[in-house]
Amino acid sequence: MSIIMISRGAHHRGKEVAEKIALMLGYECLSRDILLEASLKYDAPEVKLKKSMERAPNFLEKLGFEKEKYIAYMQSALLSRLKKDYIVYHGLAGHIFVQNVAHVFSVRLTVDIKDRVKYCMESEQVAEDEAYVMLYKLDAQRKKWGLYLYGVDITDPDQYDMVININRLSVDEAADIIYSTVQLEKFQTTAESRQKMEDLVMEAEVKAVLMNIKPPKDVSAHNGIVSVQVQAGMFQNENIEGMVEALSRTVDGVKEVRTDILPYIQPFE
Repeated sequence: MSIIMISRGAHHRGKEVAEKIALMLGYECLSRDILLEASLKYDAPEVKLKKSMERAPNFLEKLGFEKEKYIAYMQSALLSRLKKDYIVYHGLAGHIFVQNVAHVFSVRLTVDIKDRVKYCMESEQVAEDEAYVMLYKLDAQRKKWGLYLYGVDITDPDQYDMVININRLSVDEAADIIYSTVQLEKFQTTAESRQKMEDLVMEAEVKAVLMNIKPPKDVSAHNGIVSVQVQAGMFQNENIEGMVEALSRTVDGVKEVRTDILPYIQPFE
Protein backbone atom coordinates (compact mmCIF):
# COMPACT_ATOMS: atom_id res chain seq x y z
CA MET A 1 0.00 0.00 0.00
CA SER A 2 1.23 3.46 -0.85
CA ILE A 3 0.13 7.04 -1.38
CA ILE A 4 1.28 8.93 -4.46
CA MET A 5 1.38 12.73 -4.34
CA ILE A 6 1.77 14.39 -7.74
CA SER A 7 2.76 18.04 -7.80
CA ARG A 8 2.72 20.11 -10.96
CA GLY A 9 2.45 23.70 -12.10
CA ALA A 10 -0.67 25.11 -13.66
CA HIS A 11 -1.56 23.68 -17.07
CA HIS A 12 0.68 20.63 -16.94
CA ARG A 13 -0.45 17.11 -17.81
CA GLY A 14 -0.56 16.17 -14.13
CA LYS A 15 -4.24 15.27 -14.14
CA GLU A 16 -3.82 12.81 -17.00
CA VAL A 17 -0.76 11.19 -15.41
CA ALA A 18 -2.49 10.93 -12.02
CA GLU A 19 -5.61 9.35 -13.51
CA LYS A 20 -3.53 6.88 -15.52
CA ILE A 21 -1.40 5.72 -12.58
CA ALA A 22 -4.51 5.43 -10.38
CA LEU A 23 -6.12 3.20 -13.02
CA MET A 24 -3.00 1.04 -13.31
CA LEU A 25 -2.79 0.53 -9.53
CA GLY A 26 -6.51 0.38 -8.81
CA TYR A 27 -6.15 3.42 -6.53
CA GLU A 28 -8.55 6.29 -5.92
CA CYS A 29 -7.62 9.55 -7.68
CA LEU A 30 -8.20 12.76 -5.74
CA SER A 31 -7.85 16.46 -6.46
CA ARG A 32 -10.68 19.00 -6.34
CA ASP A 33 -12.82 16.48 -4.44
CA ILE A 34 -11.08 17.69 -1.29
CA LEU A 35 -12.49 21.20 -1.78
CA LEU A 36 -16.04 19.89 -1.62
CA GLU A 37 -15.33 17.64 1.36
CA ALA A 38 -13.70 20.46 3.34
CA SER A 39 -16.53 22.82 2.41
CA LEU A 40 -19.20 20.40 3.63
CA LYS A 41 -17.35 19.29 6.76
CA TYR A 42 -16.50 22.79 8.00
CA ASP A 43 -19.28 24.81 6.34
CA ALA A 44 -16.73 26.92 4.45
CA PRO A 45 -17.11 28.54 0.99
CA GLU A 46 -15.37 26.53 -1.74
CA VAL A 47 -14.01 29.68 -3.38
CA LYS A 48 -12.22 30.72 -0.18
CA LEU A 49 -10.82 27.22 0.34
CA LYS A 50 -9.50 27.23 -3.23
CA LYS A 51 -7.86 30.65 -2.85
CA SER A 52 -6.28 29.62 0.44
CA MET A 53 -4.35 26.89 -1.41
CA GLU A 54 -3.32 28.99 -4.40
CA ARG A 55 -1.93 32.30 -3.21
CA ALA A 56 -0.10 33.80 -0.26
CA PRO A 57 -2.11 36.03 2.10
CA ASN A 58 -2.43 39.72 1.28
CA PHE A 59 -1.80 42.48 3.82
CA LEU A 60 -5.26 42.36 5.41
CA GLU A 61 -5.25 38.55 5.59
CA LYS A 62 -1.93 38.64 7.43
CA LEU A 63 -3.62 40.60 10.23
CA GLY A 64 -6.07 37.77 10.93
CA PHE A 65 -6.32 34.02 10.77
CA GLU A 66 -8.82 33.54 7.95
CA LYS A 67 -6.39 32.11 5.42
CA GLU A 68 -4.75 29.83 8.00
CA LYS A 69 -8.22 28.66 9.00
CA TYR A 70 -9.13 27.60 5.47
CA ILE A 71 -5.77 25.89 4.96
CA ALA A 72 -6.35 24.00 8.22
CA TYR A 73 -9.72 22.84 6.87
CA MET A 74 -8.14 21.68 3.60
CA GLN A 75 -5.29 19.93 5.41
CA SER A 76 -7.72 18.11 7.68
CA ALA A 77 -9.94 16.99 4.80
CA LEU A 78 -6.99 15.82 2.68
CA LEU A 79 -5.22 13.91 5.45
CA SER A 80 -8.45 12.20 6.48
CA ARG A 81 -8.71 10.76 2.96
CA LEU A 82 -5.02 9.90 2.69
CA LYS A 83 -5.27 7.90 5.90
CA LYS A 84 -7.03 5.17 3.90
CA ASP A 85 -4.01 4.58 1.57
CA TYR A 86 -4.40 3.42 -2.04
CA ILE A 87 -4.66 7.04 -3.20
CA VAL A 88 -3.15 9.18 -5.95
CA TYR A 89 -3.49 12.90 -5.22
CA HIS A 90 -2.68 15.64 -7.70
CA GLY A 91 -2.87 19.22 -6.54
CA LEU A 92 -0.92 22.12 -5.11
CA ALA A 93 1.52 21.35 -2.32
CA GLY A 94 -0.26 18.36 -0.83
CA HIS A 95 3.13 16.74 -0.30
CA ILE A 96 3.99 19.42 2.30
CA PHE A 97 1.40 17.95 4.68
CA VAL A 98 2.89 14.43 4.56
CA GLN A 99 6.64 15.02 4.26
CA ASN A 100 7.59 12.63 7.07
CA VAL A 101 5.35 9.70 6.13
CA ALA A 102 7.51 6.90 4.71
CA HIS A 103 4.86 5.27 2.49
CA VAL A 104 4.16 8.50 0.62
CA PHE A 105 5.82 8.75 -2.81
CA SER A 106 6.00 12.39 -3.93
CA VAL A 107 6.54 13.25 -7.59
CA ARG A 108 7.04 16.60 -9.30
CA LEU A 109 6.12 16.83 -12.98
CA THR A 110 7.80 19.49 -15.11
CA VAL A 111 7.24 20.48 -18.73
CA ASP A 112 8.61 23.11 -21.11
CA ILE A 113 6.91 26.50 -20.83
CA LYS A 114 6.02 26.45 -24.51
CA ASP A 115 4.02 23.27 -24.05
CA ARG A 116 2.31 24.74 -21.01
CA VAL A 117 1.41 27.88 -22.96
CA LYS A 118 -0.07 25.79 -25.76
CA TYR A 119 -2.07 23.74 -23.26
CA CYS A 120 -3.25 26.94 -21.54
CA MET A 121 -4.31 28.53 -24.83
CA GLU A 122 -6.42 25.49 -25.66
CA SER A 123 -7.99 24.97 -22.24
CA GLU A 124 -8.60 28.64 -21.38
CA GLN A 125 -9.30 29.86 -24.93
CA VAL A 126 -6.81 32.74 -24.66
CA ALA A 127 -4.13 34.24 -26.93
CA GLU A 128 -0.45 33.28 -26.58
CA ASP A 129 0.60 36.49 -24.83
CA GLU A 130 -2.24 36.21 -22.35
CA ALA A 131 -1.36 32.58 -21.65
CA TYR A 132 2.25 33.52 -20.82
CA VAL A 133 1.05 36.20 -18.39
CA MET A 134 -1.45 33.84 -16.74
CA LEU A 135 1.17 31.15 -16.19
CA TYR A 136 3.76 33.60 -14.87
CA LYS A 137 1.29 34.99 -12.31
CA LEU A 138 0.08 31.55 -11.23
CA ASP A 139 3.61 30.20 -10.82
CA ALA A 140 4.71 33.28 -8.85
CA GLN A 141 1.69 33.09 -6.52
CA ARG A 142 2.13 29.40 -5.83
CA LYS A 143 5.82 29.77 -5.10
CA LYS A 144 5.06 32.71 -2.80
CA TRP A 145 2.37 30.64 -1.06
CA GLY A 146 4.77 27.86 -0.14
CA LEU A 147 7.52 30.20 0.98
CA TYR A 148 5.27 32.39 3.14
CA LEU A 149 3.25 29.70 4.87
CA TYR A 150 5.75 26.84 5.14
CA GLY A 151 9.15 28.24 4.20
CA VAL A 152 9.20 25.77 1.30
CA ASP A 153 9.95 26.43 -2.36
CA ILE A 154 7.53 24.05 -4.08
CA THR A 155 9.66 24.15 -7.26
CA ASP A 156 12.74 22.86 -5.41
CA PRO A 157 13.47 19.29 -6.60
CA ASP A 158 14.79 18.40 -3.13
CA GLN A 159 11.18 18.48 -1.92
CA TYR A 160 10.32 15.38 -3.94
CA ASP A 161 11.27 11.72 -4.22
CA MET A 162 11.28 12.02 -8.01
CA VAL A 163 11.13 14.78 -10.64
CA ILE A 164 9.96 13.79 -14.12
CA ASN A 165 10.34 16.05 -17.14
CA ILE A 166 7.47 14.99 -19.38
CA ASN A 167 8.43 17.02 -22.46
CA ARG A 168 9.55 13.89 -24.29
CA LEU A 169 7.34 11.39 -22.49
CA SER A 170 3.79 10.33 -23.14
CA VAL A 171 1.30 10.14 -20.27
CA ASP A 172 1.59 6.34 -20.37
CA GLU A 173 5.40 6.45 -20.19
CA ALA A 174 5.38 8.84 -17.21
CA ALA A 175 2.81 6.62 -15.48
CA ASP A 176 4.95 3.53 -16.13
CA ILE A 177 7.94 5.17 -14.42
CA ILE A 178 5.87 6.04 -11.35
CA TYR A 179 4.23 2.60 -11.31
CA SER A 180 7.60 0.84 -11.29
CA THR A 181 9.11 3.04 -8.60
CA VAL A 182 6.21 2.93 -6.15
CA GLN A 183 6.54 -0.85 -5.98
CA LEU A 184 9.80 -0.44 -4.03
CA GLU A 185 9.70 -1.71 -0.45
CA LYS A 186 10.58 1.72 0.97
CA PHE A 187 7.22 3.10 -0.20
CA GLN A 188 5.09 0.35 1.35
CA THR A 189 3.02 1.01 4.46
CA THR A 190 4.46 -0.15 7.78
CA ALA A 191 3.04 -0.05 11.30
CA GLU A 192 5.31 2.91 12.03
CA SER A 193 4.36 4.88 8.93
CA ARG A 194 0.66 4.18 9.49
CA GLN A 195 0.93 5.52 13.05
CA LYS A 196 2.66 8.63 11.72
CA MET A 197 -0.22 9.23 9.32
CA GLU A 198 -2.81 8.69 12.06
CA ASP A 199 -0.97 11.21 14.26
CA LEU A 200 -0.92 13.76 11.43
CA VAL A 201 -4.65 13.29 10.84
CA MET A 202 -5.39 13.88 14.51
CA GLU A 203 -3.17 16.98 14.63
CA ALA A 204 -4.91 18.41 11.56
CA GLU A 205 -8.43 17.71 12.84
CA VAL A 206 -7.74 19.20 16.28
CA LYS A 207 -6.21 22.30 14.70
CA ALA A 208 -9.21 22.68 12.39
CA VAL A 209 -11.80 22.52 15.20
CA LEU A 210 -9.83 25.04 17.26
CA MET A 211 -9.42 27.65 14.52
CA ASN A 212 -12.71 29.41 15.18
CA ILE A 213 -12.23 29.91 18.92
CA LYS A 214 -8.47 30.08 19.45
CA PRO A 215 -6.06 29.44 16.58
CA PRO A 216 -3.30 27.30 18.12
CA LYS A 217 0.38 28.12 17.86
CA ASP A 218 1.16 24.42 17.57
CA VAL A 219 -0.58 21.04 17.72
CA SER A 220 1.14 17.67 18.04
CA ALA A 221 -0.30 14.20 18.58
CA HIS A 222 0.92 10.69 19.23
CA ASN A 223 -1.15 7.61 20.01
CA GLY A 224 -4.18 9.67 20.98
CA ILE A 225 -2.35 12.12 23.25
CA VAL A 226 -2.65 15.68 21.91
CA SER A 227 -0.49 18.62 22.94
CA VAL A 228 -1.76 22.10 22.09
CA GLN A 229 0.01 25.43 22.42
CA VAL A 230 -2.13 28.57 22.50
CA GLN A 231 -1.56 32.20 23.39
CA ALA A 232 -3.78 33.88 25.97
CA GLY A 233 -3.86 36.82 28.35
CA MET A 234 -3.07 36.22 32.02
CA PHE A 235 -6.76 36.18 33.06
CA GLN A 236 -7.93 33.86 30.27
CA ASN A 237 -5.97 30.73 31.12
CA GLU A 238 -8.69 28.66 32.80
CA ASN A 239 -11.38 29.48 30.22
CA ILE A 240 -9.06 28.86 27.28
CA GLU A 241 -7.74 25.59 28.65
CA GLY A 242 -11.28 24.29 29.18
CA MET A 243 -12.42 25.25 25.69
CA VAL A 244 -9.32 23.76 24.05
CA GLU A 245 -9.79 20.46 25.85
CA ALA A 246 -13.54 20.26 25.19
CA LEU A 247 -13.18 20.94 21.46
CA SER A 248 -10.14 18.71 21.04
CA ARG A 249 -12.02 15.78 22.55
CA THR A 250 -14.67 16.07 19.83
CA VAL A 251 -12.06 14.58 17.47
CA ASP A 252 -12.25 10.79 17.19
CA GLY A 253 -9.46 8.93 18.96
CA VAL A 254 -8.33 11.73 21.30
CA LYS A 255 -7.54 10.17 24.69
CA GLU A 256 -5.80 13.02 26.47
CA VAL A 257 -5.30 16.75 25.88
CA ARG A 258 -2.32 18.67 27.23
CA THR A 259 -2.66 22.41 26.87
CA ASP A 260 0.28 24.78 27.11
CA ILE A 261 -0.77 28.41 27.60
CA LEU A 262 1.77 30.88 26.23
CA PRO A 263 1.43 34.32 27.85
CA TYR A 264 0.33 37.08 25.54
CA ILE A 265 2.13 40.32 26.32
CA GLN A 266 0.55 43.51 25.04
CA PRO A 267 3.31 45.71 23.59
CA PHE A 268 3.70 49.20 25.03
CA GLU A 269 2.70 52.08 22.78
